Formats: sequence, C-alpha cells, structure tokens
Amino acid sequence: MSHPDRDLEALEQYQLVPRLLHDVYDVDSGCTLLGRRLSAPVLPRLSADTHGDGGLALVDGARVIDARTPWAIPIVRSTKMGELMPEVRRLTELDVAAIVLDVSRLGDSSPYGDEPWRPRTREDLAELAAAAGRPVWLYGIASPDDARVAAEAGLDAVVVHGGAGRHLRGPATIEALPDVVDAVGGMLAVYAGGPVASGIDVFRYLAVGAEAVVIESDRSLHALETELHYAMRMTGCGLLSDIGYDAIFAPLFGDA
Repeated sequence: MSHPDRDLEALEQYQLVPRLLHDVYDVDSGCTLLGRRLSAPVLPRLSADTHGDGGLALVDGARVIDARTPWAIPIVRSTKMGELMPEVRRLTELDVAAIVLDVSRLGDSSPYGDEPWRPRTREDLAELAAAAGRPVWLYGIASPDDARVAAEAGLDAVVVHGGAGRHLRGPATIEALPDVVDAVGGMLAVYAGGPVASGIDVFRYLAVGAEAVVIESDRSLHALETELHYAMRMTGCGLLSDIGYDAIFAPLFGDA
C-alpha cells in the first residue's frame, strides 16, 4: 500500500481553479469500463467480499471463487510464475472481466520487509496476457519506463501507484502520473491508484491524465461522486472529457 499522508499531501498541491462564468448546470461523470456502465470512473479496492455501491471493484483474487460476482476484478500478487499462471487460468475459467497483477509490494523486499524480490520482465507479462485472454492491468508502477514495458507486452492498462517507492521517498501517485501518461497515453489505459479524501481528489487525478481512479477509501462511492460533480460544476466541466490541466493551478505548470 502507499503512504496515505504522503499521497494526500501531494494531492493538496494541485489546486482547482474555479470558473464561474459558464452555462454548465448539470454534469455527467458516466463512463464505460470493461463493458460495464459506471456512474463515475471510480473503482474501490476492497478488503471485504461485499460491494454495495454497484459498479466495479478490485478484490483479492483468492476471494473470487465463482462467477456470481461480475463486479469483482481480481487482483493477484506477483508471485513465482509457476504459481501465478495456474491462478490466472483459474480466474480465466471463471470468466472474470479482467485480471490485475499487483507489483506494488516489491518495495517491501529486504531490508525493508520480507516480500520476495520477483521483478517481472516483458516476457513474463506477455505470457500472462496470452494466458488470460482478457484485459490484464498492471498495478503499482510509477515509472514511465515500466509503463512502456507493460504496453510492449500487450497489457491493457497500468494503475499508477506510489506505494513501491515509499522507502525510496519516491513520488506520490499524482506526481508520477503525468509522466506515465505522456509516455504511454494512447498505447494503453492509464489509471491512478491510492488514497483519496474526497471526490475533489478524484477530480485532481482525472485532471492530470488518469482515465479512472482505483481508490483506497472507506467513503461511499455516492459521496465521492457527489463531490466530483461539485468540482466539475465549479470548474465548468460538463463531461469527463472536459477535465484537464486547465482546471488545475500548480506552480510547476506556471514555471514550465
């Protein structure tokens, strides 16, 4: 997991610029992801088995044991390929919509933890994508170079997440996100992952290029969506496609 305080502090540096002279009254944050219509591009990462808000959610792959949870996108750890491939095949047989490979825990390898050091290669990812036969997402990268490898391996999306770099004092998710978007935008989908305090934080991630946000939050999706709509109205963004850098004030943009 990421360091919540670090990510939330970084998000606060991206301030929204209110635009009040426009004709936007109603906003639409709807989108389609994996063939499912969502009221907002927000997917929780759950630790429990239930999901009462509808939409889609990322859950521990071991908890997906049948096909009765079509909203569940299984997330699997980056273990030995001999263990990972059978799990991917099992989930494929359950006809899940996508499979997410989590590499964020590699940051907890020795001497800062006991996670085995198993980095993935382009060939590993290509083999997983071929076995899955459905969209594969890579969760936990913060480097444009890693995103390029994922694109070259044929993956469908990356979830940018700063967790693996916390012992290195690496960038927070929102700091790493723009470079990843610049590197691979259009080659595969780029999502943001991490804690959010409100729907305004969701807006911030979208404004710097994320197509969706995998949230770590106990707040309801309804509350986050309501706050996202507020941010859209206040910045004159009627649709998701209207959200961009021009809605954000940050010194680094002015100095570029």
